[in-house]
Amino acid sequence: MAVFPPPVQQLSPMKRSEKLFWFILAALIGLPLAASNPRFEWPLIKGSLPDLRGITSTFGESRNDHFHAGLDIASQDEPVQSMADGRILYSRQESDNPFRPLPGPGNLIIVDHGEGWWSGYFHLESLARIRQGKVTRDTVIGFTGNTGRSGGAHLHFFISKDYGEEFINPLEVLPSATDKNAPVVQELIFFTDNGKSSLLPEQEHRIRLTRNYPVHISIRDPGLEQSTRRGVYKLSWSLNGKPLGSRKFSSIQSTEKGWLLEGNTPFELTFTDWYHNLGTLPFQSGLNTITIKAEDFAGNVSTTDFKLNIQKEF
Repeated sequence: MAVFPPPVQQLSPMKRSEKLFWFILAALIGLPLAASNPRFEWPLIKGSLPDLRGITSTFGESRNDHFHAGLDIASQDEPVQSMADGRILYSRQESDNPFRPLPGPGNLIIVDHGEGWWSGYFHLESLARIRQGKVTRDTVIGFTGNTGRSGGAHLHFFISKDYGEEFINPLEVLPSATDKNAPVVQELIFFTDNGKSSLLPEQEHRIRLTRNYPVHISIRDPGLEQSTRRGVYKLSWSLNGKPLGSRKFSSIQSTEKGWLLEGNTPFELTFTDWYHNLGTLPFQSGLNTITIKAEDFAGNVSTTDFKLNIQKEF
């Protein structure tokens, strides 16, 4: 079995020399390097394709202090299959080191699919007997559970390329899943010296600003069940008809400046706690309209207005 450093949710950026080292090592130990774009399948299907159920967390959303770099599916003791043909790159289970508690990912497996494409499977209850060598798309590699830092039984899985230097939204390479619900922008939030202020959409609010506070919003993209979701893929906002910003939740890239959304935006400028951070906006005294456009991966779009009658005192 090849021994590699255990992956965690927040990895340090990989330098070019390190990337070259892994490439050479992979070639020397015989890892596959031929597949330029593997054909990925869902590792676990709740319901039946395309009507997938149980997706509880999505790519790029906030984890309080870091981006969520994969998808979560609620599950316990169900078989997990490799998402594409490849070779097991790394595996770890509690019995490998019984004298220490499991860290964040818990029992895990990483599969190499060639040319820098990896997939990872976290929080497994147990690993299958196969812990090394080749696997195919129908190979069972483990069983879902609640090990490591986990708030409930589920499978966290990711797809990365460029030898772990870029995590991509799995929805971009997996078979399509049914999604008929547009994202819902639930509230607009200011964090002021007096605490949190929440405003509802489609009604006028009279507010007094003593300085320019960052603007935040909360969004939910419903899934097929009440407790599930699909996730925001594109987000844009404008003030009084003037576009001010946009984001796309397609990839999280390792750079010299850390992990950046689309290689551009750090976590602390994307989220505050669990809320999307839109930054400070150039409000004018009087009536202001903030327009939020949110789109999910399936192309369902919602447009939401917040009307603020502002008394500026700065």
